[in-house]
Amino acid sequence: MRRTFSFTISALRPRRTAATRAIGKLPRVRKRLNRFRGGGTVGQNVDVTRPLTRRPGRPPGGQLDVSRDAVLDAAERVIARDGANASIDAIAAEAGVTKPIVYDRVGSRADVATALAERLSERMAVAARAALDGRGFTRSSLASFIEANLRTVVDHRDLFLYVTGGTTDQTSLGRLVLAEQSTAPLSLALVSWRKRVGLDPSVADSWAYGMVGMLQMASLWVIGSTSADPRVVADQLAELLWFGLVGERRPD
Repeated sequence: MRRTFSFTISALRPRRTAATRAIGKLPRVRKRLNRFRGGGTVGQNVDVTRPLTRRPGRPPGGQLDVSRDAVLDAAERVIARDGANASIDAIAAEAGVTKPIVYDRVGSRADVATALAERLSERMAVAARAALDGRGFTRSSLASFIEANLRTVVDHRDLFLYVTGGTTDQTSLGRLVLAEQSTAPLSLALVSWRKRVGLDPSVADSWAYGMVGMLQMASLWVIGSTSADPRVVADQLAELLWFGLVGERRPD
């Protein structure tokens, strides 16, 4: 009789089906949902129409909504504010995104520096073309070319230091990007001038790179000096270069 009673009670117990197991998990599901949405407690109603909070840079659907240029704009603002040692973390925060998004849109610090070097070189090229455009190649236009480059560097001091700093490979690449843009208008002016005076124009590229290389080192000195005047330095460098270019020699 005792065994029959035990069997009867066991038979009356509800069977745990998939549905009853799901119902038993509801409190935990509700708790997690409330915690994920940032509001409510267990037992409270949850506003299921409230949009889920997504990480910066990821709108509904999970697609990136920040452009490469927006990240680079943020990088320039951070560098102008914090200096040449600006970090990827600070750039990501300024752009309102996470570091992985910075890496996805631009790349590592070296990639950011290279992209910013391209931006800076474009500004230097615009200034250089304006200094040489329609003036011919004279000592005066050479001085204007040098001054235009120096003032662009002074106006973007920390950006210049950022793109030419870092590791050895990164430094070389940043300087090369700047040089390639700056030498183009200078090389064209040299070719035109050498042809006009009946001299070999094939030296234009090597001379242009040599002059711009000297100019980059002079730029580092100018932005680190408290007394160097870009116009005075430009005139002094133009004097050095011009007498070498026209072939005048002083007696030993």
